[in-house]
Amino acid sequence: MHTDVLSTAHRRYLRTELLLGCVFNAVLSVMFAFVALQGRAAMPLWGVDGMAIDLIPTVFMITLVGNLIVTLLTRKRVRDGRVPPLEPTDGPGARLPRNALLRVLVLALLMTIVLVPLSTAVLAALGLHSMPSSPFIAYKLIYGMAVGALSAPLVIRAALADHAAQPPQHPPGASAA
Repeated sequence: MHTDVLSTAHRRYLRTELLLGCVFNAVLSVMFAFVALQGRAAMPLWGVDGMAIDLIPTVFMITLVGNLIVTLLTRKRVRDGRVPPLEPTDGPGARLPRNALLRVLVLALLMTIVLVPLSTAVLAALGLHSMPSSPFIAYKLIYGMAVGALSAPLVIRAALADHAAQPPQHPPGASAA
């Protein structure tokens, strides 16, 4: 079983991208909160306009968009030599598809299937059957950051190791000899 040991450069890159991703996800999640509230003073947990339903597009889109962006940027940075590649491992990231769009779609579906029912159950267990708009926006801000923080490390590690699956790049006009 091969396990990867992150270099200082990898750890720094992972931390930076994770922090930037959390900020991006928080902004995206707050935008979803304003759309969901539609000017209401409170957000119910249940119903077509409730938090339980609102979490579905929130989790799916935050995971999809945030991780697609970080995957494409990371691949480019590795290709350009700005970030060292990571050797592929047999860890959880190795089980994800290599195709960037398919990878983030699978992860977005898995995150949605797991997090939405779990989050809804926790809110219901806490007796939060309705949430005033300001606490709801704060909740969504923190929730968006948490969703990104759960998936981004896996996706970033996989993107750092994608170089092994890509054919070598040859300058235009050069032969592959």
